Amino acid sequence: MTWQVICGDCLDVMRDMDADSIDSVITDPPAGISFMNAKWDSDKGGAEQWITWLAEVLGECYRVMKPGGALLVWALPRTSHWTGTAVERAGFRIVDVIQHVFGSGFPKSHDISKAIDKAAGAEREVVGRYQGASNIGRKGDGKFGYTPGDGSNAGGDFGGDITAPATPLAALWDGWGTALKPAAEFWWLAYKPREGTYAENALEHGVAGLWIDGCRVGTDAGWSYPNGRGGKGWGGKESLSQNLEEPIKANAGRWPAHLILDDEAGDALDRQSGESTSSGGNGKAFAGKSWFGPDAYTRDGPYGIGLGDTGGASRFFQHCNWADEDWEAQRMMYTAKASRSERNAGLDDDDANGHPTVKAIALMRYLCRLTKTPTGGVVLDPFAGSGSTGCAAVKEGRDFIGIERNAEYCEIARRRIEHWAMQPTLEGM
Repeated sequence: MTWQVICGDCLDVMRDMDADSIDSVITDPPAGISFMNAKWDSDKGGAEQWITWLAEVLGECYRVMKPGGALLVWALPRTSHWTGTAVERAGFRIVDVIQHVFGSGFPKSHDISKAIDKAAGAEREVVGRYQGASNIGRKGDGKFGYTPGDGSNAGGDFGGDITAPATPLAALWDGWGTALKPAAEFWWLAYKPREGTYAENALEHGVAGLWIDGCRVGTDAGWSYPNGRGGKGWGGKESLSQNLEEPIKANAGRWPAHLILDDEAGDALDRQSGESTSSGGNGKAFAGKSWFGPDAYTRDGPYGIGLGDTGGASRFFQHCNWADEDWEAQRMMYTAKASRSERNAGLDDDDANGHPTVKAIALMRYLCRLTKTPTGGVVLDPFAGSGSTGCAAVKEGRDFIGIERNAEYCEIARRRIEHWAMQPTLEGM
């Protein structure tokens, strides 16, 4: 396993890379929304300019990727159509959108009632204080653009003042805002067109498709919460087929879906769904249906056997949290973003990872695992940031090349990846 972080413009760096040399690209590019007024996240002058820019970057990714290689590109919902357009313009074939649903979204909504009173010059009476558990902006330091009591955020659970409308029109519009709480991020999944069939491409280039069995929900692959959060009573039995040299477990786990939850979102789903019991289990076919075909009980097609478990609906989906390296401790605690210890692991005590959009290593490990080849394969991230993709890649035993133009983030990424490359793999990670 090898890894490197190259400091420079990703277009310049990739133009010096060999064609057809990368197995998969997993990257988190800017969203074009001027996050925190950052210049690197500008829209380049408008939708068309931004799409043209990203399409050029992804076009170079296309050139360096092997035929049949998988591309995963992060996007915010509001500009995801720009990202998808750029992916197609670069030549990739979009096959799906993975949705990562989380409970830690931070609402940025304009309070219309307060705005009406402010325009009228009316002073609102303070009638209480909001209470909440969020760890974002809780000290009122303006982090992420939040100042308690200024009415800029609808959630109001950050210690700000609760005020009453001062004018009749403000009272009429009390409770109206301008935005929803974000709860999902998208990952566009696309392939570079393969050469020939999937089998032919796999044999020629060593890359094809996704590692389904490595990412099943409820397998022994190391992911937490067997059968999904809340799942219980897994009825997995050895195969009923007698013509196999070695019996295998008929229940390999659930097929990975294009929905990923964190525990907060999983709990909310389970509260809505209640408990249900899946069909099958204990080596029984689904009601004995014959349409599963003659291979229903063989190694190639264990499709006739269900899990026979009970639990909430979230057990059908993968769970990837914003996690600490202390995975067992983090199973019992919900954090809104990547924890401070995870962000700063590998850095000196006096240093801090100040990157504003650090991705959870658990999530990135799942994506690295999903796109893994039988021999591992090389992961490229042209927008490496503080190195979360690289941390995940080395934990999955994959080679990694990261490109980042900010020298400070390059150094942070190198130190973080070096730290995680030296850590033992923990169960559930």
